[in-house]
Amino acid sequence: MTPARAPAPPSFVVPPSRYGTLHVVPPIGGMRGFVVLFSKGNGWTTEDQQAATRLAERGAFVAGVDTGYYLSHIDTTPDSCNLMDGDAETIAHQIQRALGTEHYFTPIMAGVGAGGALAERVLALAPAVSIAGALAVDPVASPAVTALPCGNDATQLNGFWDIGATPGWPAAAAAEVAERRKAGVTAEIHPLPAGGSEADHLLALVLPHLAAADTGDSVADLPLVELPAATPGDRLAVVLSGDGGWRDIDKSIAETLRQDGVSTIGLDSLRYFWSERTPQRTADDLARILRAYIARWHTRHVALIGYSFGADVLPFAYARLPTDLKTHIDLVSLIALSKGADFEIRVVGWLGAPPSANALPIPPELARMPAGRVQCIYGADDDEGTACPALAGTAADVERLPGGHHFEGDYERLTRRILAAWRARIG
Repeated sequence: MTPARAPAPPSFVVPPSRYGTLHVVPPIGGMRGFVVLFSKGNGWTTEDQQAATRLAERGAFVAGVDTGYYLSHIDTTPDSCNLMDGDAETIAHQIQRALGTEHYFTPIMAGVGAGGALAERVLALAPAVSIAGALAVDPVASPAVTALPCGNDATQLNGFWDIGATPGWPAAAAAEVAERRKAGVTAEIHPLPAGGSEADHLLALVLPHLAAADTGDSVADLPLVELPAATPGDRLAVVLSGDGGWRDIDKSIAETLRQDGVSTIGLDSLRYFWSERTPQRTADDLARILRAYIARWHTRHVALIGYSFGADVLPFAYARLPTDLKTHIDLVSLIALSKGADFEIRVVGWLGAPPSANALPIPPELARMPAGRVQCIYGADDDEGTACPALAGTAADVERLPGGHHFEGDYERLTRRILAAWRARIG
């Protein structure tokens, strides 16, 4: 049975704006995102409504806008900027406040054809954090969009720009996007098959950017520490702490990553592994974390970083991740890796004891990993207790630093090594 769409509260009133009449479609079930959907052309058509409905079925609150009407109410006099991002942000604020949502969802701009081109133009005007990004299927700038006096020369977008390209996308429009990418604008091109509906195409672009559903993919039960970057970017790091919990080296690595513009999630191993886990359960929970924060923070590039106990369990978890998530992972950084992995905190581990007799051997798991994605860092004083040298002669980065398990306290140098390896893999 299809769950019923939750009706808007009786007091809910769509506030007036330059958008005119909003075609509002509340989400089915829990709200997972807020989408401002521009129509393909003048008027709001059956196809536009079908697309809005499909998005709402997957948890998006959709505010549909008649592109022609909106453009007719935009001032196109030279040198005037119209704060189109403000129109979207204001609607998102007012609607979500009226609905009483638990979390605020930054608006995603979306559209097909002229609507897709307009979505990108709004993003081009937006300061950081105000607009999540723009999603466009076969964007083609109409004369009215082209006439807009602002945003057409932007070289940096403060959000993601994803383009769904069908075989029917006009070559001239594709060439224009190619030129902008050459100029330094970041845009992801996603080939789409011929024959699908506009609703299908939009859904394919929007789904990766919706927050994880409350059932199944929620991470509220996990001991996580959130460190979002001040300025949103496309990098996400997940740091698995040592058995002492979220402290010292783990916190220092995460803070340095955040200062470099990397949004970071910390998993407190002391709390998570207080009771025994299995490699598969660990992988399943790591997958939940990745799905939640790739969508929530709109990231593309992922680094998995483990320290000590966290490093020991990470090869096992990585091997059991779904294939679609592995495509996001550029780097797996294993710091102070030992030779065996326990999946439960041991008090003697705090005293420096080696892995238990029941520990799972790490070298076979390392052999299963794509060496080109692996970085293994260990202290010179830990030569006998680490599995890192087993990776010598492979495509992995094996780095031997001065000191022992805590690398002489130089955590910033350690993090710079991680960042350098990550950048080398992203290109």
